Amino acid sequence: MAEKGFEVTKMVRDLRDGTMDAWAKMMLNLTSSHEYQRLQGIISKPALLGIALWRKASDTAMSSVLSQLNMPSREDVLSLSQRLTHIEMTLDDLAAMMEQLRKLAGTQRPPRTPSASRADNGGGDPARAPISAKEA
Repeated sequence: MAEKGFEVTKMVRDLRDGTMDAWAKMMLNLTSSHEYQRLQGIISKPALLGIALWRKASDTAMSSVLSQLNMPSREDVLSLSQRLTHIEMTLDDLAAMMEQLRKLAGTQRPPRTPSASRADNGGGDPARAPISAKEA
């Protein structure tokens, strides 16, 4: 009896897999046709135009609100991002040129020293901070 049940589930699985394959092939043929693509373009164009108009109106309203609140707009943040990216790229180029000059000169990069704030107070420990003239 267990063999009969197993055969039934195998048949159901095979039927399901065959049906899914048939649907997948049919949908692939349908969606890759030129007519379907034209129809999809005709249907989606008004929606895309509506979304663009809504976004333009909301951007205009939001920029006026943000300017009254003295906050940056999306364009301001994007402009700042582009400027910072340009600065970062320029610094990377300068670092690469300095490295090439060091290699040509045959010198090593100088070792890094601790920052002045760490050197003054013993690595950031407040208990070891130097006493100023006013405190003494």
